[in-house]
Amino acid sequence: MFYARHVCRVVPHPPEVAATFAWVDADPTVYHAMNGPTEFHVVGSLREWTVEDRLSRIDVPTLVLNGRFDEATDDTVAAFLDLIPDVRHHRFEQSSHMPHWEEREEYMRVVARFLDAIDG
Repeated sequence: MFYARHVCRVVPHPPEVAATFAWVDADPTVYHAMNGPTEFHVVGSLREWTVEDRLSRIDVPTLVLNGRFDEATDDTVAAFLDLIPDVRHHRFEQSSHMPHWEEREEYMRVVARFLDAIDG
């Protein structure tokens, strides 16, 4: 249920998404080492890892994306928005973690608009 609500809301999953999940299921070594057995039991190397102290050093225009139903909530991305000097943000209102599948046309418009703006 968590994945269906907060990771990919497209049902059935697009073949590429299903294949990715199948690869992780077939060999979860890296996922388990970095994360742990699930999003709810994080015991891997990423448990204490953070990049927040280095965000202010990003010196290129940056686009931060998340979805209204995303596991990367607005609170989760807040530090990126607060600490990256030249940042833009877009939240996809009908998406979770995969707006590139859930709202593909809008996603492509948002990314194209960002690239056009910085290419100027």
